[in-house]
Amino acid sequence: MQLEQSASHGSSFQEHRSDVLLRSLDHLFDMAQHYRSEGNLRQAMEIYWMLSEDHTETAQGQVAQDKLMEMADDYERVGSRHQARAVYERLL
Repeated sequence: MQLEQSASHGSSFQEHRSDVLLRSLDHLFDMAQHYRSEGNLRQAMEIYWMLSEDHTETAQGQVAQDKLMEMADDYERVGSRHQARAVYERLL
């Protein structure tokens, strides 16, 4: 009986942990979007990089990679090729 309760508790803990992780990733992604919309590109990129490199398997990590690609395209479009290249190369 105690083993069943322990297993049940472990499962509940994992579900809670997963929920907290996903909610935190959502909040971080939203923060990056907010920074970007305010023109705080450095802060936005820091969060996008963290999401894309540390949480690659998540939806937030994958969308962060897309946002980084968009930002690199923007850099290239305005003539900041060195910044664009740095992003493209890091995304490899």
